[in-house]
Amino acid sequence: DYSDKGALTNALVGQHVVISTVGGEGLFNDFGTTLVEAAIDAGVKWFIPSEFGADYDDPICTTVPPLAIKLGVAKLLRENQSRISHTFITTGMFLDWGSDNGFLGFDIPSRTVTLYDEGKARTSGTILPNIAKAVVAAIHHPEVSLNKRIYIADATFTQQEVLALFEKYTNTKWTVRHVSTKDKQKEGAEKFAKGNVGEALLDYVRYLVYSGVKVNMLEGRTSNKDLGILTISLDQIVKEAVQRTNPTQQ
Repeated sequence: DYSDKGALTNALVGQHVVISTVGGEGLFNDFGTTLVEAAIDAGVKWFIPSEFGADYDDPICTTVPPLAIKLGVAKLLRENQSRISHTFITTGMFLDWGSDNGFLGFDIPSRTVTLYDEGKARTSGTILPNIAKAVVAAIHHPEVSLNKRIYIADATFTQQEVLALFEKYTNTKWTVRHVSTKDKQKEGAEKFAKGNVGEALLDYVRYLVYSGVKVNMLEGRTSNKDLGILTISLDQIVKEAVQRTNPTQQ
């Protein structure tokens, strides 16, 4: 029970590092903050919160209501840095996951893409296996990561570039629809006002990722080399996404 701080504290006694993957409902119910407080009380030395995603230190994130709890977790950790160390890991979008489920805007089975604005904004992302490697590497390289925000990314790209690769590997001209990022921002605000926090967050994320703001543009800031994480090319990411959807597609 993540709402029971006492039970969490007892469970964490004797642990050196806590890696939080609390998301969705857990974040919206403030379980992330409770977990940090329990870790501090239990004497945990190092906490890695579920920051995985955009650069939540960017001031624009304060304008996105669903992110308030994530920002609160970071604030709590920084205020208690003398009692517990932290590492924030910024990864950009989850490129393999987002390709498979359409979150990036590409529906592989239907060969349809939703381009936000003109699809020309540059943004960054990482595949899930490399995010996992980054967590392990951060622990093994405290000189790089301790009490810092670190950035990792496999690729920085535009939707137009990804579309060209999907058309290459499916050998098909895709159907394109256009959506305004300003409309997604507005829809997110409306859903949040009605209490639909999860749906609101998805709209806000698409606004942040594809509107051209720098919150998800990690090029030139990454620590992949320092952490020993080899990157995978955008070409390979798209090729593998097509193959997962249609294993016979080469």
